[in-house]
Amino acid sequence: MKELLLEIKNLHKKFGKLEVFKGVNINVDKGEKIVILGSSGSGKSTALRCINLLETPTDGEVIVDNQVVNKLNRKDLRTYRQKIGMIFQQFNLLSSKTVGENIAFNLKAGEVPTKDIPKRIDELLELVGLSDKKNVYPNQLSGGQKQRVGIAKALANNPKLLLCDEATSALDPVTTKQILSLLKEINRKLGIT
Repeated sequence: MKELLLEIKNLHKKFGKLEVFKGVNINVDKGEKIVILGSSGSGKSTALRCINLLETPTDGEVIVDNQVVNKLNRKDLRTYRQKIGMIFQQFNLLSSKTVGENIAFNLKAGEVPTKDIPKRIDELLELVGLSDKKNVYPNQLSGGQKQRVGIAKALANNPKLLLCDEATSALDPVTTKQILSLLKEINRKLGIT
């Protein structure tokens, strides 16, 4: 039986007088994969940013696990964001930190006990196929490898929902295919929506 994880009800977003989108309704079941398509500037990234509340919707509701998240207070919002993994187009890696330290940053933010961090880093790097890159800096990685680190960071705190904002747009066709296959495998193995 399907179980609803994400429900978007009558979502609106404006920046001043500019209406980015209005009346968006989406239901996503646990474990489901969906794609939002649209031309450049049509509001896809803004919609994702409204789901993880990096942007506040102008109107409507974002409901995750039966909780209206755009009504949460600051403390509860921080807890909610631990349930959401975000993969960005530009990788969002700290250039002064190694791959392992980049992943550790997310684990510490998620309040993972310090003693558990090294093991979790190793598990994540194995999952994304970068076990040998733990002590390497981002500038020593290819674009595809950087995105794999971004995926590991997004998965660090065992999110229920993984949002990908044009996660392959900066990659060549072969690497794009590899990253999409990896995301499908993660969905299959971990059941992440």
